[in-house]
Amino acid sequence: MTETNDTEVTTAQAFEAVRHELSLLHNAVANLTAARERIPDHTAALDGIDRSLGNVRARLAAIEQAPAVSLTPAEMAKQIDLAAQTVRIEDRRMLDTARAALDRSAGQIDSVVKRGQAVDRQIERQIWCAVAGLLAGSLLCATLPGAIARSLPASWHVPEWMAARTMNMDQRAAGERLIATARRPERL
Repeated sequence: MTETNDTEVTTAQAFEAVRHELSLLHNAVANLTAARERIPDHTAALDGIDRSLGNVRARLAAIEQAPAVSLTPAEMAKQIDLAAQTVRIEDRRMLDTARAALDRSAGQIDSVVKRGQAVDRQIERQIWCAVAGLLAGSLLCATLPGAIARSLPASWHVPEWMAARTMNMDQRAAGERLIATARRPERL
């Protein structure tokens, strides 16, 4: 009977263990269902990530088709050198144009300055000529009438007439006055 008892105990324990395991399994499956219901829905975020990845793929495809990506470093250096030469030629042309315009402007300014200086020199020469003419005229006015008066015939009495006119008197009064002053001794 011991054997039957031992078998009954063992069978009862085995059933109890299976029952316990089934209970655990049932609780685990119930908790999994509850856990799945508590998981947040990430569909919208995943859709946004998918759209972003699509945009990135499109940009990468455009970059891959760009001619610069397919160039080797040597070919790229040639392209850069060619572009630099083109720019330098254009810059040189612009500099030459600007230099020519600057030279024309400087030439025009020089000609205006030279004209102004020529006018100044001309005015200065005119002033010197006027002063020289005035001095020459004064000298001529001072010496020429006397020389002419002395060269005319004595019967014309030009020196006497000039003396009377200079003294603002008639010829007789001027003559008397000249005689009177000629007799006086000079006072020192």
